[in-house]
Amino acid sequence: MAQAVSREKIKARILIVDDEPINIEIMSELFSLHGAETISASDGATALELARREMPDLVLLDVMMPGMNGYEVCRRLKADEVTRRLPVVMVTGLGQIDDKIKGLEAGADDFLSKPVHMAELVTRTRSLLRVKELNDDLEGAYRSLAGIASFTNNLLRDFDPYHFDMTRSLDGLMAFLLGSAAGAKMRPQRVLLFNAVDSNGWEGWVYNLEKGKVLRRALQNGVDESMLKPLFGGSGRKASGQVYLNLDEGQRQAMAEAPLWRLIGQLPPWRNIVAFRSPGVAVAALDVQKAVGPYDAQVLSAMVANIHFFLRTISSQVQEVERAFLYTIGALARAAETHDEDTGDHIMRVNGYAEALAQALGCEDEFCRVLAYSAQMHDVGKLHVHPDILRKPAGLDAREWEAVKLHTVYGARILGDDPRLAMAKEIALSHHEKWDGSGYPNGLAGEDIPLSGRITMMADVYDALRSARPYKRPFDHQASVDIIRRGDERLRPGHFDPRVLEAFLDNHRLFDEIFARY
Repeated sequence: MAQAVSREKIKARILIVDDEPINIEIMSELFSLHGAETISASDGATALELARREMPDLVLLDVMMPGMNGYEVCRRLKADEVTRRLPVVMVTGLGQIDDKIKGLEAGADDFLSKPVHMAELVTRTRSLLRVKELNDDLEGAYRSLAGIASFTNNLLRDFDPYHFDMTRSLDGLMAFLLGSAAGAKMRPQRVLLFNAVDSNGWEGWVYNLEKGKVLRRALQNGVDESMLKPLFGGSGRKASGQVYLNLDEGQRQAMAEAPLWRLIGQLPPWRNIVAFRSPGVAVAALDVQKAVGPYDAQVLSAMVANIHFFLRTISSQVQEVERAFLYTIGALARAAETHDEDTGDHIMRVNGYAEALAQALGCEDEFCRVLAYSAQMHDVGKLHVHPDILRKPAGLDAREWEAVKLHTVYGARILGDDPRLAMAKEIALSHHEKWDGSGYPNGLAGEDIPLSGRITMMADVYDALRSARPYKRPFDHQASVDIIRRGDERLRPGHFDPRVLEAFLDNHRLFDEIFARY
């Protein structure tokens, strides 16, 4: 009884190498009937060129050809780093055992004698393709593990606790997953990332790679547990929170009705999906370019879950340190104001004014962020100034005035050389310098004065005009703006950086709002 040949489609590209056109035609028709794509060559040199350029999944190679014979073609294929993993089946009319040994020594993966039994050829081809797929998976696993190690090493190498950004780090992780994490066949077209917000709620993002750049889109409405269920629970085969789906057209259309896809804003064209979830995170890689299985889900989990957990842990620790840092410098700034009670929330307002001015000037986000907590430290050196001088209701004599001016130098000394306090230190030292060079302590002029100091000077002057002092009444907002614009007996427009002055005059209403807030 003849043995039936599997009707399963052969999803592969096969290179047929034979100098007889009729043999190429017969084998091409055979494999086409089984769903395979075929390409052909009639000589060894063309075969080698096609193998490198087209990267077939398997090579059927005739031994007896003019010029370069099949043994030599096989040796060259196996010696080439690009083609050495291609399975090669040698087909020949030579039936001696020595001929088969010679073929296997050349690197052939299988050897068939003519006349070839077509069912045997198809069966052996399927077997070799399965082995190749497993080898490709193994190679992909190696690349993935090497990629994980490299990505993690780079993350640790570049980690800066002073400037850690969880969002930017996640973007880097998604770029890794969408780009270089695996070979082309395992590369997803999109990635969904969900972070748990509470016991039932999730926040979500859609990532894709366009022209080498990661694009991130936040899902505007919240995601609840019921929306994730069609993807992470119920459908598909699961293993320890890992899911892999190879959808046919009917399954894809059914999934398109799920609320999650409507929230994303498009119907899913994706057929091969790998996903996993843990108590705090869920990730789905969509439209992987090959059929997927449990191995692929494990690789995704290894690539993303561990690194994501690492990032979340770092983020949590950095945030804890950041809160302690901000509390400490806030306490130090408040301590400097204890002998100057009429200023009230002066330091909080100066932070707000400075940040608003920096944003109006188009400064980078990181500069604005650091300035927003550093500006409050401008008068920290007053801790070294005698409280009787700070509280004196009348004008200061020359000696007292010199003592007050030293608060800039004392402030820089107090803040020291910690990198996180570098901007606060330059503000403390330079916020009384003036654009025209008439300020103190160093008589700096123009752009020799740090930008942070020029901005904080404007913020400090505005708030001083608005605030009551032992020696003066407070001015309202419009009067303060007019004094800054036109000058008075103590203040001149030339004291200010012209760009900072212009930004203030264009945005002075923000200053009034900040003053009212505190």
